[in-house]
Amino acid sequence: MRAKFVRMFPALKHLNVPNAITTLGMICGIIACFFIVRQDFRMTALFLTLAGLMDFVDGFVAAKLNQQTTFGQYVDTLVDFFTCGIIPAFLVLGMLVSDAAPLHQNAIIIAAMLFYTSCALWRLAYYNIVEADKFFIGLPVPGSMMMVTMSVWAVLTFDVVPIYFSAVLFFVIGTLMVSGIKLPKYGLWQKIMSAMCAVFLLLVLVIR
Repeated sequence: MRAKFVRMFPALKHLNVPNAITTLGMICGIIACFFIVRQDFRMTALFLTLAGLMDFVDGFVAAKLNQQTTFGQYVDTLVDFFTCGIIPAFLVLGMLVSDAAPLHQNAIIIAAMLFYTSCALWRLAYYNIVEADKFFIGLPVPGSMMMVTMSVWAVLTFDVVPIYFSAVLFFVIGTLMVSGIKLPKYGLWQKIMSAMCAVFLLLVLVIR
């Protein structure tokens, strides 16, 4: 029965727990887009954080279940570019770019976001062709996405944070993504980033 089903829908032969988790991350990203349109940053941050969490969990589960496949790697890359490369651009355009703002301010923010998204694309493509079992080469895009989200929140929440701070940060994060820095997989930096995300999400839910 299963063999007949797979013949009818051959792509589904790759359905396993890690790939299902990756797909769930994409769904979280789509829901985040819905809240961007509604100008609801709180719910946007919640679902982007969940999307980032799914990206961490799918790789961990794939390693534990010995279900690391080329198909899974490509699916993960596509979802990462959507949730961590494209959605941050819509987040910035939807919440930091305004008709009431000076033209040069909007231009700088848009340029910074385009740079970030381009670097995310190159970083993900490069990761697929470089063998790095123990290290990430360049800043991973899920962590980059969370930094962008935190930056937007800081600008929207605290008047003392200038909008140009975000623009500079986007350029810095983009540069780090395509740099040659090595970060150990599942190392201390990931624990620190996870703790920062937890604190950030708590602050988003508490501070109005």
